[in-house]
This record gives sequence, structure tokens and C-alpha cells, in this order.
Amino acid sequence: MIYRLERYLLKKFIINLFVAVSGWIIIFVVINMIEEISTFIDNGASLQQFFLYYFYFIPYIISLTLPVAMLLAVLFAVSNLAQHNEIIAQLSSGVSLYRILSPLFISAFLISIGSGFFNEYVVPAANQSRLDLERYDIKKNPRNTGQLRNNIYVQDTDNRKMAIKYFNGRKNQARDISLQTFSGSVLTERIDAKTMTWRDSSWVLQDANIRRFYADSEKVWFKKDTVISNSRVRPVNLMDVQKKPEEMSYAELNTFIEELRAISADPRKWLVERHLKIALPFANFIVVLIGAPFASRKRRGGIGLSFGLSLLISFSFFIIIRFGQVLGHQGTLEPFLAAWLGNLIFLALGLISLFSVKK
Repeated sequence: MIYRLERYLLKKFIINLFVAVSGWIIIFVVINMIEEISTFIDNGASLQQFFLYYFYFIPYIISLTLPVAMLLAVLFAVSNLAQHNEIIAQLSSGVSLYRILSPLFISAFLISIGSGFFNEYVVPAANQSRLDLERYDIKKNPRNTGQLRNNIYVQDTDNRKMAIKYFNGRKNQARDISLQTFSGSVLTERIDAKTMTWRDSSWVLQDANIRRFYADSEKVWFKKDTVISNSRVRPVNLMDVQKKPEEMSYAELNTFIEELRAISADPRKWLVERHLKIALPFANFIVVLIGAPFASRKRRGGIGLSFGLSLLISFSFFIIIRFGQVLGHQGTLEPFLAAWLGNLIFLALGLISLFSVKK
């Protein structure tokens, strides 16, 4: 009997989840379509490009709205049982509330793990395909379109890395440059310059401070103009569009962070984004932990109350996540705490909700 009730609850939950996810996809696509329709028309996008753009958009929408859909699904499924006194009947027969809700918790945990893999392997590739389609096929921008860029980090030669604060592709000029040369993992030379200009197939550094490091000493001198003729980096390489965090997988972010650390650049922002790659999927479990015990109590309001409550919790949750993300980028919070702030707060609320309801 108990297994039949578990299947019954899970069936309700899965059906509601499918409906909620489908609903959010439709809402997001329609809203985005209203915003972008003029762009498609002005650029003469074909019908195939139009449908392909939104096909690539769907994985990102699912990733973004899945916690909200999970909360809606669990609130509707459990509150429906509570409104028809089905939970009271099970409690009266000696089944604990934990036992009744355990299939939802297990399912939510498995969905969280599956969401992590989905966000790692499907979403970044789909996002990159969507943005590339928009940049190069619909808007018909050239592949190297980043005329003005900042915070560029590239491998120059086999043993030299280049960091650039600002780059102007129209003038082929960079500002606030650092060139770091390594022998293995040991820094042997560092050149810091105010400006760097592409001239006669070479980079010319103006007002450069040059430091060479030896086993037990350091030599420092200043040069008005320094010519770097053996650089592999060309202006066209510096105009390549930098991938956004949502276009990168966890592994790609890891590699990028290591490259930043190798040239002594600040990776704080990217560390926060890397931790969010893990923190966000587990939001799916946490919202179920909050919603299921709350919905198990019979209340007035029914579906309307469940819908309103799910929106309130979801918006509060994402506001706190965004707040932590900003604090992490600014350095006010450690990257791990910044990424997990929302999860930790709502996990505490979920446990309080779970332990405070009548068992």
C-alpha cells in the first residue's frame, strides 16, 4: 500500500514538474521573442535561424527556471493531497510525514545531481551556439568583433603570458599591460607598461618597468620604449570575444582560473561563478525541502496560495543568490560563501520547516 501511495505522489509531482517547466519555457520564449523580434526582422533572419535560436535557448531556460518549477510542482502535488485530507489519513494510519515526503526528497536530490551534469555538458554548449548564431549569422558581425575589450589574459609564447587591462581594437592599442616570463613554474621576468601599441608587426611598450628575478636578487630598470618582436599575439587575437561564464563549463572555468593565477591576475569573479556551477543545481533540492513540509498542512487558498508562495520564495531565493554573487565579485565575501549564501540560508529555513511540522 505504501509503495502505491509513493508512486501516486511521485506521479503528481512529475506531471506538475513537466507542466511547470513547459510553462516557463513558453513564457520566457514569448517574452524574449517580443524583445528580439525587431532584431530578427532588421537583420533579415531566416525562419530556420529563428527556430534554431530558440532551440538553443531552451536548455538555458530549463536551467534557470528549474528550481521555480520544482517548487511549484511540489507545492501543488503535496497541497492537493493535504486539501483532500489524504496526508491526514496516512498520518492517522501510523505513517510519519518524513516517510510520506521521502520520495520527493530523494527525487529532488537526484534531479539536482542530474541538473549539475545538464548544466556542465548541455547548457554551456547550447548557450555558445545561441550567442554565436546571434553574433555571426543573424547580426552578421565578423568573427573578430570585440573592438573594445577589457581584462584580457592570453598565452603569448610558450613561457610568457600577457595580461591587458584595456584594449582598443580600432587603434590597436592596449593600456595597463603585464608580460610575465616563466622558467617552468618560476617567474623570471616581469614587464609592466602603461601602454602598448602594434607598430611595424611588433608590439611597442611605452614607459615600461622591467624586473628580472634571480635566485637571490632582483634587477629593476625603466625603459621609455620597449619593442616585443617575438610575440605570437596579434591585434586580431585580442579582438576575439571572451566567453561569458554561462558559455563555459566547470572544467573550462577551472582552466581559465588557473591561467589567471599563473599571471597573478585576480580570479575572484570567476571563482564565484565556478562555485555557482555547483551551488545552483542543489537549489532544486533545497526548494523541495522548504516547500514539501509547508504544503503538507491544510490551508485556505489552495492553488492560488501555492502559486503565490512559490513565486515569493523563488524571487527571495534568487535575490539572495544575486546579492551574494555581487558581494563575491566585490571581494566582500569569500567566493565559496558568496555562491552558497542563498543555499545555506534557505537550507536552514527548509530544515526548520521540516522539523516544525506535525509528524
